Amino acid sequence: MSGLAFIECNARGRIQQKGFTLVELLIAMTLGLVILLAIGSIYIGSRATFRMQDDNARLQETGRYALEVFGRSIRQAGFWNMPISPVSKATGFGGTAITGVDGAAGAPDTVTVQYDGLTGDRDCEGNVLAANAVVQDDYRLSGNDLQCDGNADGTVDYQTLVSDIEDVQVLYGIHASGGSDQSVEQYVAAPADWGQVYSVRVCVQARSANSVNNAPQRYLNCGGALGTATGAAAFTTAGANDLRLRRVFVATYSLRNRVTNVP
Repeated sequence: MSGLAFIECNARGRIQQKGFTLVELLIAMTLGLVILLAIGSIYIGSRATFRMQDDNARLQETGRYALEVFGRSIRQAGFWNMPISPVSKATGFGGTAITGVDGAAGAPDTVTVQYDGLTGDRDCEGNVLAANAVVQDDYRLSGNDLQCDGNADGTVDYQTLVSDIEDVQVLYGIHASGGSDQSVEQYVAAPADWGQVYSVRVCVQARSANSVNNAPQRYLNCGGALGTATGAAAFTTAGANDLRLRRVFVATYSLRNRVTNVP
């Protein structure tokens, strides 16, 4: 009897070691799925955060580069080539340093900058200028592209400089009360006398290349950033299906070739 009992115990032991029961298998599968779900959620969340940070960084680069493009030209507005000869007379710049068109009903503004070019200089398209030529750079917004047309090649062929720009608004700092004081008294959208402009304030509205928001964004627009719009008009809410990031960038540039000379 003792021998038979020993065999039955071994038999039962071998049977218990063959695998899991159905309940154990279901529990293991459930735990595995929960772990996979947790790992997947962490991965998706991390990927979404990375995309948000990457698009935000690119958005800042876009806005800052657009302002740098404007700044390079505006700072040179009205530059005149001083003669090297001590007996030559400096007559000043003969062109129009800066002009612009205020976009109707909130449409993007355009800006035109002129300055004396030196031999080997290039316009905003990269065209090499002839000696002693006057550079003229015309900036506009076409679609969502900031474009410029230079005059060196003699043709109107706007080239895209920066993409994902939705709005460009410009204010001009003027001194209209007369006298030799070159300080800025006020900012206007379209001055009556372009010779009174001593600084330029530019606002660009940039957007992200991808849709990364969880919901449509309500953002400060250029009117709000420049102070030309107040209250609800200073903010814009993106369309229901538009999940792009948006941000406005503002910079003020002094017309240093004008403020350092006697009017």
